Amino acid sequence: MDVNEYFKKVYTIAFRLAGDETKAADMAFSAIKCVSSDVELSYKVPFDVLRDTAREVCRIFLSEAGDNSYILRISEKNNSKAGSFQNALMTLNPLRRAAVVWRDVFGFKIDDVSESDYSRQELYMELNKARRQIIEKTNDG
Repeated sequence: MDVNEYFKKVYTIAFRLAGDETKAADMAFSAIKCVSSDVELSYKVPFDVLRDTAREVCRIFLSEAGDNSYILRISEKNNSKAGSFQNALMTLNPLRRAAVVWRDVFGFKIDDVSESDYSRQELYMELNKARRQIIEKTNDG
């Protein structure tokens, strides 16, 4: 993929997680800087770099998610869009949100992220719970 597509995908991942444009831009920039610092971005970006950057975005999001007041502020801000997928995402706890974005939005394998602090089984359980919650929330709107 070209570098513009790479930047757009990383930002989209960050936005789906954060639900806030400024926060998403900060997370995307940090992840790209961390992962892609030694990659020549003037050429084609390999899929592995996208996957590693997406993993870093999820890591940043989950590490900052300990501040529940931030998560609640973003959820309240998005409540005006009842029934939307993004609004439903914002109601999920951080781990469920990350699992849905990782697997269902971008199609990455759970195995690619299960080597982190969470087991494969735990991530699949959270993913399934998240899917049910999203269906309930989008059907309510």
